[in-house]
Amino acid sequence: MTKSRSQLDTSSKQGRQRRRFTRHRTDLPLTVTVLRQDGYVRLQGRCHEVAEAGLGGVISTALVSGEVVSLEFSIPDVSRPLVLRAVVRHRAGFVHGFEFIGLSPEQRECILTFARPLPLVP
Repeated sequence: MTKSRSQLDTSSKQGRQRRRFTRHRTDLPLTVTVLRQDGYVRLQGRCHEVAEAGLGGVISTALVSGEVVSLEFSIPDVSRPLVLRAVVRHRAGFVHGFEFIGLSPEQRECILTFARPLPLVP
């Protein structure tokens, strides 16, 4: 059975209401490092949204939900890039959702300070 347009709209709204953290639009270069059979592979992409607990990004290689990766991105006015561990939570084509793992309080505050003035993702 397929969902009607109004059911899809309601599901989408409920998904947004269930989010624990506000998402903010951004556009940053993103490096994703993942362990493959032949060693570590570095993938280049773009971070298009960021939140306190994770980020959304586009990379040219499909990752698997549940896969643990390393994310590296630079925040303006911060001297060194952030390098964070994350788990792939979802994927739609080349768009991936990552949840941060084990953020330090300093890393969390750095992300929050950067994200606050950015436009919200509807």
